[in-house]
Amino acid sequence: MVMKLIRASRESARARRASVAALVVAAALLTGCATNPGPPTGESYDPFEPVNRQIFAFNEKVDEFVLAPAGEFYREVVPSPIRDSVRAFLRHLSTPVILANDILQGDIEAAGATTARFFLNSMTLGLVDLAVLSGLPYRKEDFGQTLGVYTITPGPYVVLPLLGPSSVRDVIGLVVDRLIDPLASPVDIFDSQRAATQVGLARGVTSAVDFRAVNGRQIDGLRRDSLDYYAAVRTIYLQRRQSDVLNGALLPNVQAGPNDDLFNEFAPNEGDTDRQSGKLP
Repeated sequence: MVMKLIRASRESARARRASVAALVVAAALLTGCATNPGPPTGESYDPFEPVNRQIFAFNEKVDEFVLAPAGEFYREVVPSPIRDSVRAFLRHLSTPVILANDILQGDIEAAGATTARFFLNSMTLGLVDLAVLSGLPYRKEDFGQTLGVYTITPGPYVVLPLLGPSSVRDVIGLVVDRLIDPLASPVDIFDSQRAATQVGLARGVTSAVDFRAVNGRQIDGLRRDSLDYYAAVRTIYLQRRQSDVLNGALLPNVQAGPNDDLFNEFAPNEGDTDRQSGKLP
């Protein structure tokens, strides 16, 4: 039985490594080697705009009828300390992917900070972010950013059903992050793959509801104040992602705005954005 586990683990690891390598090559071919790479990084390159707008409209309906009510209910009913613990736990679960990308980017200092965060927060099972109190704030890293660090361009802007704004580079990054996430791709024995799917679905739904609860008024305000909401979301997303690649540095001629953190996984601070700004008690 032990040998079966070891063999299955090795085969799964080899398959993941091969998949990651293939996706990296695909990213280079699709984004870095394109004959028409589009405008400079951070600007809009949207050759699939008609299709993207249709998917965007579908996502808006899902937000209107599902996510917005769920986020509002979650924010109004669940006490803020519990919401903060849920958010801290979700961030804690993402640590292996963040650490892997820190290492892939060659950022040893960041990798050390991520490791320290993991051990500190493990003392509370990830339910309390002790690391923030020790001067180690949460930082999100993903393989899309890693590709950007290695100067692979974003490629065409795309809108994914349910998942929202992205790019060819970030879609590949999303797949690679799933492959290297130990919670998303365990050894496929004893029905663990089904359990992994269920865990992944629960994480995704909880993250989406928490994101909507935290950023709800920002999203609604941007929708209300934009002449073209689709274009506004696209601009904010592309600039945000390039800023992420640059570790928070702003692009030339781009000033920080009130919606700059809209497409972070979660708001940058531990508490809810609306509560901290005084809009909620």
